[in-house]
Amino acid sequence: MPPPPPNLEYPVQYGKYVNGLGKFPPKVIKPEVRLVKLPFYEVLDELMKPVELIPQNAEKIQESPCTFVLSPRHIELIRNSRDLHPGVKSVQVVLRICYTDSSCPQEDQYPPNIAVKVNHNYCAVPGYYPSNKPGVEPKRPCRPVNLTHLLYLSTTSNRVTITWGNFGKSYSAALYLVRQLTSDELLQKLKTIGVKHPELCRALIKEKLRLDPDSEIATTGLRVSLMCPLVKMRLSIPCRSDTCAHLQCFDAVFYLQMNEKKPTWMCPVCDKPAPYDQLIIDGLLAKILTQCEETDEIEYLADGSWRPITTEKERETSSTPPCNMFELGSDIKELIIGSNNNVLNGKSNADVVDLTLDSSSDEDEDGNPPKKRARYIYDKGLVSAY
Repeated sequence: MPPPPPNLEYPVQYGKYVNGLGKFPPKVIKPEVRLVKLPFYEVLDELMKPVELIPQNAEKIQESPCTFVLSPRHIELIRNSRDLHPGVKSVQVVLRICYTDSSCPQEDQYPPNIAVKVNHNYCAVPGYYPSNKPGVEPKRPCRPVNLTHLLYLSTTSNRVTITWGNFGKSYSAALYLVRQLTSDELLQKLKTIGVKHPELCRALIKEKLRLDPDSEIATTGLRVSLMCPLVKMRLSIPCRSDTCAHLQCFDAVFYLQMNEKKPTWMCPVCDKPAPYDQLIIDGLLAKILTQCEETDEIEYLADGSWRPITTEKERETSSTPPCNMFELGSDIKELIIGSNNNVLNGKSNADVVDLTLDSSSDEDEDGNPPKKRARYIYDKGLVSAY
């Protein structure tokens, strides 16, 4: 049997060996840098893959140029796109910069001293958010940089020059043709593909309220507020992340609008990540909102049903019979005026507990921090959906 052919990395004519080593070293392919997907930017084409910004000398301030040409299709898409704002097209050419790290998709991250020049003009880069806390440095929102208004919308080459500070960290830059979406468009998309069926929501409630033999306390219900924790208004489109452990929802409209202005994608209930692709609309709570208009809180029961929670104020209002109006006597008026004056002068007949304090309030005279505001008054056997 003839011996097997040699396993060569290169064609035979290049396969000569010197001192046991190949004449040409094997080509090392670096893993590609990937950027995270941004909900408000739909990628239409990749004009330049992420390329590392390599310093050309020992200077701290470096320049990295690149050139590209728009195709006729790209030009047509840009020109025919609608205006988001005066002079801002929805189809854009954007620059994205991130750390050179191929271990996972990277968030946008600007290098120090960044400046972007497109052809012969400098392009505006998002500035810093002012910080209202002493000793805390202002943060810079790292977003895609829109280059469209400075490009040649023709077959002429476009030149982009990135000025950046070389202080030890490695960065990569990429160019994309994108369509920028609005919060309304993301909301319509969520309504189309992100509604969780009421029966699936009911099954989740039963699962959470299932009797645990190892638990000493039996949970008989779960309270859920019908008020949005973001804006303290009644929910219109109840939404939450599918990965969150709680049943409490926030309003999808306000959540998307806030992330459109300042993208954080953090759940306002549990402060854990709630990215757009994990959002769901609670079909059961959406149905309840149309049937329960006179209360701001409900309770889920172990069988998957629910009941409205009526506050003491609501009960008093509903149980108090209407009375006729009458003119107060002078002695009664004096009593009321005197009582009001006592309150204004700092004298009160009853102790008042302020539940509006939070962790940001000043400490009391004894140096003890005030208690945080209570969210609910719990009944026995009930837990909050938070």
